[in-house]
Amino acid sequence: MENTSFTIAVNHTEYTVKPLPGIPQLFDISCGKAYHQIGKTDAGLWVYVENPTSVQHMPLQQIGEGIEAYLFGEDEE
Repeated sequence: MENTSFTIAVNHTEYTVKPLPGIPQLFDISCGKAYHQIGKTDAGLWVYVENPTSVQHMPLQQIGEGIEAYLFGEDEE
């Protein structure tokens, strides 16, 4: 997978997603000043891995679904 950033929209908010190299697959997510690093557990849930600059919570499951839709070419809109 390329490590090229892309944008997804969740609840009328745009999030910038940057895939990170390595295993397990992690993603940098940013929206305005908020930044989080997220990943998917073996159980299939999206979780915060690191949130160094923000206390803003993001809709992780919806963002994760948007990431998967983008990566696997599914258009949910």
